[in-house]
Amino acid sequence: MHELLTEAEREGASFADLRYYKVKEVSLVVSESRKYVPVNGVEEGYSLRVLYNGNWGYSSFVSGGKEMVKSAIDSAIGDSRVNIVFLPSKKDEVKVKEREPLTKSIEEVAKDLSMLKDELMRDQRVKSVNVRYYNDVFHKEYFSSEGREILQEYSLSGIYVTVIAREADRVASAFIGKSTVLGYPLEVFDVNEIISTIRRRIENQLKGVIPKAGTYETVLAPDVVGVFSHEALGHLAEADLATNGILESLKGKRIAPEFVSVSDSPSLPYDMAIGITPYDDEGVEGREVKIIEKGVVKEFMTDRYYSAYLGQKPTGNARAESFRMPVLIRMRNTFMYPGDWKLDEMIKEVKEGYLLFSPLGGQTSPDGSFQFGIQEGYRIEKGEVKEPLRNVGISGYTLETLNNISAVSKEFDVWPGFCGKGGQSVPVGTGGPYIKVKVKVGGVA
Repeated sequence: MHELLTEAEREGASFADLRYYKVKEVSLVVSESRKYVPVNGVEEGYSLRVLYNGNWGYSSFVSGGKEMVKSAIDSAIGDSRVNIVFLPSKKDEVKVKEREPLTKSIEEVAKDLSMLKDELMRDQRVKSVNVRYYNDVFHKEYFSSEGREILQEYSLSGIYVTVIAREADRVASAFIGKSTVLGYPLEVFDVNEIISTIRRRIENQLKGVIPKAGTYETVLAPDVVGVFSHEALGHLAEADLATNGILESLKGKRIAPEFVSVSDSPSLPYDMAIGITPYDDEGVEGREVKIIEKGVVKEFMTDRYYSAYLGQKPTGNARAESFRMPVLIRMRNTFMYPGDWKLDEMIKEVKEGYLLFSPLGGQTSPDGSFQFGIQEGYRIEKGEVKEPLRNVGISGYTLETLNNISAVSKEFDVWPGFCGKGGQSVPVGTGGPYIKVKVKVGGVA
């Protein structure tokens, strides 16, 4: 493939790079009525990118030769204003080893999923169960005209469970998802904990009360804090959005208390930090991006172009879902740093409010407004956790919410997710501590 880069330079490209992806994919679904394998195969191909006369040109292909160079150069149309950060030549290999590699056949995995489904169906109120397993094995190679040659190998596996139950005229749903780079998820994670969590959430939704709408002192769990850090703040700090967004004018200014710091990192030592990106899809070494440091907006996530535009050291945040798609600035593992409080200390400080776990859907806007559904929550009264809730949501504005944080816990955790942007979806980790914050809680008026 080196000859394609040489040919691109011969044709006048000032820079060229080539990505090779090979992904072995399998997924398996078991429900109360059937079992099926929606995906079982291999996807592989190449993406050639050239910087020609100040414009990007692209060509993706499964097989091809020098004609792909001409195709890429012919597509290099624009305002001739693209400038990028160039890097020194480098050769490296990164292979992430699994702790619990899969040794089972698809039939044996299906049996495990069926046992999980059957256990959940023992509750007569449960009407529907959907258990999905996936395993993706990635082999990526990157080559650039600078002399960069990077190989990365790792796998992602996950288990996702959705349950719908009914009691009298009340319908409840519960969801839990766990993904990891460490191997077969039903061996990496505690199956009994997955079952008990689903059962607790179903019970809470069937028996819970609807909270009265208003602004309350609220304790948010790590899963919620991680999604807030990703959705409500992280997207605003992606350089392609930040340069025309609300954070650009706030760089170097305080927007949160000094004990609040938020970063995006290529790796974290947690089982579900699946946004692992030692090198991004532009061959750039991943580094921590300190979005907020001690309450102050510090830096944005970049690709090669925005690193040059902002005069900022490259961060390694350029990612693509597949070889068919262009790289975009994407998050990896986005998290809020832990603090000094203990969870029980924070709860005791709340006279009237809520303890909220596990976000379930939501949306954010470029102006920083957000709203998230919550599938598990509890009322707090005079420092004590009371009855469970149902039909709960939170909403607010990012800057206002950050400024309203009054305590950050020592406890910390990371959860997996898949982030969509520009029609692409990539695996990410979201994490954080518990925080105490005033926020709008939705329910009955």
